[in-house]
Amino acid sequence: MFSFRVDSGWSIETEIRCLIVYKTLEELDFPRGLQSDLCEVLAVSTGLKFESVKAKVGNYKSEFGITGASHSSEATKYLAKSFGHMSRIELDALLTGYLLGKSEPRT
Repeated sequence: MFSFRVDSGWSIETEIRCLIVYKTLEELDFPRGLQSDLCEVLAVSTGLKFESVKAKVGNYKSEFGITGASHSSEATKYLAKSFGHMSRIELDALLTGYLLGKSEPRT
């Protein structure tokens, strides 16, 4: 569906995880400092740079009208449009389903 550079570390999984970070912030009314904390945890767990993860979450903020326009990727725009209405818990379930489907052998 989307092509990510192989050496970038980005995938649809990391995109969904960033959307989950955004939804967490939204549900808590964007508390000061939490975005950095959550992005740091995600960066460490994925091996991505903190700044890159934080910028991606910022792109979701832009897509949902919290901040001004940004240069969001097609994957970010697609996920925001297609799944942005879902709660954090629903997105967690979506990610779990994606990961389970990814690990099952194809016949």
